[in-house]
Amino acid sequence: MSRVVVNRPQPLEPQFAKERDRVQAAFGKRVREFRTERQLTLEMLAEKADLHENYVGAVERGERNLSLYNVWRLAGGLGLPVADLVQDLPTRKGKR
Repeated sequence: MSRVVVNRPQPLEPQFAKERDRVQAAFGKRVREFRTERQLTLEMLAEKADLHENYVGAVERGERNLSLYNVWRLAGGLGLPVADLVQDLPTRKGKR
């Protein structure tokens, strides 16, 4: 009997990968702005959010596609509501 693999990640089409990268970069920039405004180091924010400092650095560089849970943790570490972190993300261009 063959084994069925469910939920295997599929590579994104180039247009969607580009869109994802743009959103991740904008989110990371926003996190960095709030962190530096509060005079927190990467290590300090990582500790407050209970995340690894390398992970937080990757988020700020736009290299991570975060889960909602980790967005929530970062917002908490910055002392912000989640909405403040996502309010200035680029608007998605819909199909015409």
